[in-house]
Amino acid sequence: MTLDFLTQAKSKRDDAQTIAVVSPPVNLSEAERALQELADVFLKQQSPLISGTSFDFAEKAESKLAAEAPLLNMEAKYRALVEQIPAVVFMAYLDKGIGEAYVSPQIEAALGFSQSEWLEDPVRWYQQIHPDDKMRWSVEAAEMFLTGKPLRSSYRVMARDGRVLWFQCEAKMIRRDDGRPWFIHGVGFDITERKGLEEAILEISAKEQRRIAQDLHDGLGQHLTGIAFMSKVLQEKLSDRSLPEAVEAAKIVQMVNQAIDNTRQLARGLHPVAVEPQGLMSALKKWASEVEELFHIGCTFHCDTPLYIHDGNLATHLYRIAQEAVNNAIRHGKARNIVICLSGKIGTGILTIQDDGEGFPVNPANQPGVGLSIMNYRADMVGGSLKVHPNENRGITVTCMFPARSGE
Repeated sequence: MTLDFLTQAKSKRDDAQTIAVVSPPVNLSEAERALQELADVFLKQQSPLISGTSFDFAEKAESKLAAEAPLLNMEAKYRALVEQIPAVVFMAYLDKGIGEAYVSPQIEAALGFSQSEWLEDPVRWYQQIHPDDKMRWSVEAAEMFLTGKPLRSSYRVMARDGRVLWFQCEAKMIRRDDGRPWFIHGVGFDITERKGLEEAILEISAKEQRRIAQDLHDGLGQHLTGIAFMSKVLQEKLSDRSLPEAVEAAKIVQMVNQAIDNTRQLARGLHPVAVEPQGLMSALKKWASEVEELFHIGCTFHCDTPLYIHDGNLATHLYRIAQEAVNNAIRHGKARNIVICLSGKIGTGILTIQDDGEGFPVNPANQPGVGLSIMNYRADMVGGSLKVHPNENRGITVTCMFPARSGE
């Protein structure tokens, strides 16, 4: 049968060569038909080596490889791309074992752990999160699992050699077609250097603001106080002589005193939080009282357990966040009652500003305002996160979670 097979194949080949030489040009469909006839020679005349079930198996195996080839090629391209990115890419399936997890090789350069070391321990990643950031991560990760919202925040991570690094984490939960959670996919960028530069810039800026505030208070403020005293003496002398100029002198005294108050407010605005552990609590309490007096609304500050902040930059950023949130509640939300709360637990501080205003517009015409962007920026500067969500009845709540050292 093999000899017949080869003889017929040769005959078909000779016939095809003859047709190709003597026949006129053919169109595409005719060429395809001719090629199909040539192929049929090998398919119809099956040798014992590829006949019956053996050929079926080979055909199925080839078909399977062809079907899987695009997926394997796609995975290879994905991994090649991922391993070129200057960041740590990770993936963890929620319905499979730890063996199905993935972390890019950059984990070794970043934290000192090899891929296998990082993946063989299912809780290593949690162990390496800085103790003061664990609570915040747990809350934000739980929100991602429950709501499906992407996780975007920065955390401190401890390297193998004890170094503390800042990572900007972007993670998302991918669901199956039926809605069931499938896997977590994310990327972590090392922002330690950027954080260091930002902290240095902020420290320089804070020192300059403190210097200007001190100059205003001790320089211009004291100078105006001297003028006010001399004006008061002049007013009394003119009054003793019953001269009409005494009235004008009294007006001068009043205006100078107003200038002194404005100077003090300006100095306090540049440096609102005193450099002391209880400075933030005192500043927020005073700010709430000023809001009540100025806008004639209810504004209270609560701090059931004292939270001492030793970092002046952290305290100032938190104060500015509360200040911006209160101003937004009054200007845009038309709130009548505002509550500012400060609390802390296990290395994490929480600042909340809740109001009973009009809340968010149903169909916002504009993108989030500058105020919200600034609050987010300040929260990021202190390694925290900012959440803004509507209340059940009226108004909104602004929540800032931030890392607090063990001594705070």
